[in-house]
Amino acid sequence: MKNYIAFALILVTILGGCLASASSINLASDSHNLIVKLNTFYVDDNADSSWYDTTHFRTIMDAINNASDGYTIFVYNGVYFESVTITKSISLIGEDKLNTIIDGSKIIPVEPSEFGASIFRIYKADGVTVSGFTIQNVLTDTFMVDAGFHIGNSNNDIISDNIICNIRDAGILIMESNHTISGNQIINTSTGIWCETFNTTITMNTITNEREGILSWGANGNRFTWNVISNCIQGILFLESSNNLIKRNEIRGNTEGIFLSMSKRNKFYENNFIESGYAGHVEFKGWSFFNKWRRNYWDNQIIHILPKILVGRFGGLPIPWFNFDWHPARKPYEI
Repeated sequence: MKNYIAFALILVTILGGCLASASSINLASDSHNLIVKLNTFYVDDNADSSWYDTTHFRTIMDAINNASDGYTIFVYNGVYFESVTITKSISLIGEDKLNTIIDGSKIIPVEPSEFGASIFRIYKADGVTVSGFTIQNVLTDTFMVDAGFHIGNSNNDIISDNIICNIRDAGILIMESNHTISGNQIINTSTGIWCETFNTTITMNTITNEREGILSWGANGNRFTWNVISNCIQGILFLESSNNLIKRNEIRGNTEGIFLSMSKRNKFYENNFIESGYAGHVEFKGWSFFNKWRRNYWDNQIIHILPKILVGRFGGLPIPWFNFDWHPARKPYEI
């Protein structure tokens, strides 16, 4: 009997410890959720007047001005005629990217600025996230780069899952380093993504109807992966950009697939080059040396078991320079 009693006491002690641990976990979880709620502001452009208070705002900029680093701002569906300046490490989340719209058609720059008439101006703030919006109608010509997003003097930002359309100059202009640009749909801008950055990931974006799908200017050590770039004059334009990885992109229906100038040691791996126009899939010149082409799919390669020969120019001279994709893919990749 004593043994049974001892066993029962041990069992009760173990169960009690487990329940205490579970309680502490639940308490910690509840506390964390409380912190998240306390650090969240909400924006709605047409709510009832009684809805607005110290955490509920009518405009995005009012919420940002009252937020601190680490806050999340949730924006309900609506059309917001604002330009948004972010100088804090915050997350800005739209309810639904099809119906949470920031429209730049009424932006009038007050004074000359490096940001021009851009809708989003992110600077002097690291770790900013913007996701879930339609950004549209930057129409003013300020003789600067007028963009959907203008990111400068800022690092580690995330721009994801947005629709960016009808922008005079650049859908997204990024500078500095360590950004992630992913899952955006960019339509009818002059340049889809203008990249002057390093160690940045640009992935899974759909870019169409541009002058340049991606412009990389003095940008090094970046990763361009799983993007679909179509119906542009130049799919990808590299100027003085080196040591980048360009892998598993679909480059389709552009007048020219890729143009390289003064760009070295880039790696072009496993991309699809399909239906390029009269300018061809690839053009390179101006000391664009030591670039590597590996297992890309070329739709104009008649015999895919043979190397793909790419012909460029040696420096600025009319001297041919050859690159080779020694083992081109026999069929296009699923991208």
